[in-house]
Amino acid sequence: MRCVASLVAAAPAARLRLLASLVPFACALGACVDEPPPLLPPLAIAAVVRPDESHLSDIVQLTFGGENTGSRWSWAGDQVLLQSPGGAQGCERVVRTEAFASAPKGSTVRPGEAASFAPGDDTIVYERAPACTRRPDGEKGRALDPDLDLYRAKPDGSGETRLTDTPGYDGEASVCGKDGAIVFTSMRDGDPDLYRMDANGGNVQRITATAGYDGAAAFDADCARIVWVASRPRGRDLDDYKKQLEDKVLRPRAASMGLWVANADGTDARQISYLDAFVTAPAWLPGHNRVVFTSSYGSDRPREIDLWALDVDGTGLERVTTAPGYDGSGSFSPDGKWLAFSSARATLLGRRDVNVFVAKWGGAARHVEERPADHLMGDSAWLADPARQGRRLGTKGLDDSGAYLERSFKAFGLTPIDGDDFRQEFDVTTKVVGQATFSLGGAPFDPTRMRPLGFSSSGEASGPLVYVGASADFAHLDVKGKIVVVQEGGRSSAQFTAWLARDHGAVGLLVVTGGALPEPTPESSVGLPAVRLSGDVARPLVAMLIRGQHPAAHLAVTLAPETARAFNVIGRWPASVPAEQRLPGVIVIGAHYDNVGETSPGADDNASGTAALLQVGRSLAASKVALRRDVILAAFSGEEQGAAGADAFLRHPTGGLAAGDIAAMINLDRVGRMRDNTVQVFGEETATQWPDLVAGACGAAYLECERATSAGFGATDHTAFYEAGVPVVHLFTGVHGDYRKSTDTVDKLNAAGMAQIARAAEQLARDVSDLPSRLDYQRLTTALESDQPEFEVSLGTLPDRDAPPSGSKGMRLAGVRPGGAADRAGLRKGDLLVRLGGHVIAGVEDVMFVLTDAKPGTKMPAVIIRDGKELTVELALEAAR
Repeated sequence: MRCVASLVAAAPAARLRLLASLVPFACALGACVDEPPPLLPPLAIAAVVRPDESHLSDIVQLTFGGENTGSRWSWAGDQVLLQSPGGAQGCERVVRTEAFASAPKGSTVRPGEAASFAPGDDTIVYERAPACTRRPDGEKGRALDPDLDLYRAKPDGSGETRLTDTPGYDGEASVCGKDGAIVFTSMRDGDPDLYRMDANGGNVQRITATAGYDGAAAFDADCARIVWVASRPRGRDLDDYKKQLEDKVLRPRAASMGLWVANADGTDARQISYLDAFVTAPAWLPGHNRVVFTSSYGSDRPREIDLWALDVDGTGLERVTTAPGYDGSGSFSPDGKWLAFSSARATLLGRRDVNVFVAKWGGAARHVEERPADHLMGDSAWLADPARQGRRLGTKGLDDSGAYLERSFKAFGLTPIDGDDFRQEFDVTTKVVGQATFSLGGAPFDPTRMRPLGFSSSGEASGPLVYVGASADFAHLDVKGKIVVVQEGGRSSAQFTAWLARDHGAVGLLVVTGGALPEPTPESSVGLPAVRLSGDVARPLVAMLIRGQHPAAHLAVTLAPETARAFNVIGRWPASVPAEQRLPGVIVIGAHYDNVGETSPGADDNASGTAALLQVGRSLAASKVALRRDVILAAFSGEEQGAAGADAFLRHPTGGLAAGDIAAMINLDRVGRMRDNTVQVFGEETATQWPDLVAGACGAAYLECERATSAGFGATDHTAFYEAGVPVVHLFTGVHGDYRKSTDTVDKLNAAGMAQIARAAEQLARDVSDLPSRLDYQRLTTALESDQPEFEVSLGTLPDRDAPPSGSKGMRLAGVRPGGAADRAGLRKGDLLVRLGGHVIAGVEDVMFVLTDAKPGTKMPAVIIRDGKELTVELALEAAR
């Protein structure tokens, strides 16, 4: 029937009667299947080709009658495998058909489903249960048949070999076109997760391990990445999901479903779609960072399903098919020139047939829907363009970026906070020249062996010395009127330690380092003299202090700054409820738009946060939400010079605003590299209400938010607000090796994730706006440590801030960095580290002690407790990044 379908594709409606008269003639020439289907009525035939489906042409129909789905191409690009019901029971069978024969005719291979060709096309891989069973009713869910397994056979169905033989569901296989490796879904560990195995079924490796369905995976052309469908239920949905597993049926809520991409081993996993709709059957477009998938998005009718396309950064959502009814299960020929898909477009009225079609792929995109991810990527690309000169202070590129933000604020309908000007100008220190002297009992130290720290104040301090070994020691040591001595490495940032020292009454700070003595960089002053002292001259001093001696000392610092002019861009979204319902205080959402200069385009640092800030403004304008408090959007400059813009905003507020008027500050800094749908949140401890507020906002945005340690405080924007008495939270997507490098480019951003983070930030602002009373500000007294870049080495771990349960010793892992030392050794979230390199680990401080003198490449044993069992692994330490 292919010849008739081709004629239909080219024929106007006026010629349909002629085409109908040709059908018997075509069949006489052998161009039909064994049982010619009934003639399709004119409207159905006309619907096969639609002028608004710009990517599809030369459509050919391969099957006629029944529900035919799951088409997969041969690697030679000349055959298609599909599944079709057949026989008296209507059970699923694998059917092989020629894709371009003049008279395509399907031949049944054997009972089974979801078949794929292996490389060379001399083997197929498919799933089946021992007994033929009908496919479950879609309204009741997907059956998780515990007897389902994967098999391989020759293309004619002979020589069948079983590939999986474990209790539980094994299916949904996809084959790598290079080595025949197979990615599939299995319940062998109790949850439908992704696994990978060799072509012969050996070397099985688990890829995903998160509660929720993971399936319908597909390799890209290079087998370097996979795309798949996942559900991530939470709360009551998670309880219902667990009940579904007990009943061996899956009914995931559309809101919890999304497309994910990752490296083929599961690392660098990212959710790329948040459509609040049914999604399935993703397939890569060869040669492109783009996938085609099946979804109910855009329709409220369950049978209205279409093919959609999406870039793997979450941008460029495009509707591919527009025919009424079902269009789905798309797959591309290896050369990317042809698309096979299932469709009801030629189904007779009153029937539910779905047939397989092949269409030539090409043409321009037409049904692209601009969504938040597209806006975020567009803004990030503009800010990170080389023309912006790295947005360094004093460059035209930074000034142009500020003007871009100003235009955007105006377009959103924001109003200036003061008068008619969105700009707040200030002087910022671009360079500091410093000198320091230190004497002990009147005997001076060599001034070449010390340097002032950039956050130091100019001035002098005299008093006895006191050694502080850990941040927690401030709670029980008397440092008032004394000069605190600490060792760099294995502790919080030096600046945070300086704040703790000052808050406990210390008059000066000496940081002993074993490394280099860099020149001071511009940072916000902490209000006391602070000096970095070389370890070779300070070692006897430290030994004296540890023995309990407190000799008198004198410390002096002089810092001479050089300044330049910069400006913040500040806009207000006013409360929109009646005056009597408005509440006191404003909410600040901030992001810095400057960067370090042409050594880095700064896509993540911090074009990502700035773009997210703009998205919040765009969303507020679109939704016109009723707010009880004003929301201020603040794009700060000078963050790379010690958060100078945030400091200027607080020290010299415009529009009559004072620091005491700020109810909360939400900081968006480096939010462009979200992995595993996880966001780190700093500052939750600064208000008692933050944990519940953050949990609610992250849940609304389908994010996993992990509380990060207070060691994240440093010379950044939210720190200035915290110091001014404002509760703060900082949303952050983690460290990466491109930080401040030329490789921090826009193509590595996760635009879909950025959109969800912007959504969470907006929700936080809305929730704080509705609170009847102000947040309860809390001053931090201790800081828990994290994997700090001051070390030469890194474990690649994120410590859990809470102590292990039942008073046990060790460091609980809140997460591991994909590809890091811990990840490569098999450590994962929830593990309890109890020994490292032969040292007993009682807490975070012990880990930092072990790392202090370690070198990159060092191998050391690590003992962990997982699920009550003790495991020993070998860690190969990596260079800190």
